[in-house]
Amino acid sequence: MPSKPNVNHSLNPFTARVLEIVRAIPRGKVLSYGQVALLAGAPRGARQVGRILYARGRTVPWQRVINRYGGLSTYKVGTGAEQRALLEKEGVTFTQDGVVNLKKHQWRPSAHTIEKLHLPEEIAFEINRKLPFS
Repeated sequence: MPSKPNVNHSLNPFTARVLEIVRAIPRGKVLSYGQVALLAGAPRGARQVGRILYARGRTVPWQRVINRYGGLSTYKVGTGAEQRALLEKEGVTFTQDGVVNLKKHQWRPSAHTIEKLHLPEEIAFEINRKLPFS
C-alpha cells in the first residue's frame, strides 16, 4: 500500500512551521498572530501568519489565533462570528468588551512542547517574556 503523501511537502518552511505551531495550541487556549510568528522564527511576521491562516486555516484550529489585544480580527474577512462560536464551544470566555479573557486562555507552551517543536532556547525564553498573561 503506498504511503500517504506529506501534506506539508509543497509548503515553504515558514508556512509549514506556522501550521505545526497552530496545531499544537490546545483546545480552550489562544495565541496571537505575533506570538505564532515569534515561535515560527519570524518575530515581525504577524501579518504573514494571518495570511497563511486565511489561505490554509481550515486544516488547523485557526480559531485559536487572535490579535494581540485578545480581539478577533477575522470579522474583517467575514468569519468573526464563526471564530467566536468555535472558541466558545471550546470553553473560551470573552470579556464584556468582546475580547478573549487572556489571563485565563493565553497558552504558554510547556517545556515538553517547546522541546517537541524544536524551539531554540532563546525563542523559548522570548515567548515567556512576551506572554505577559498567566
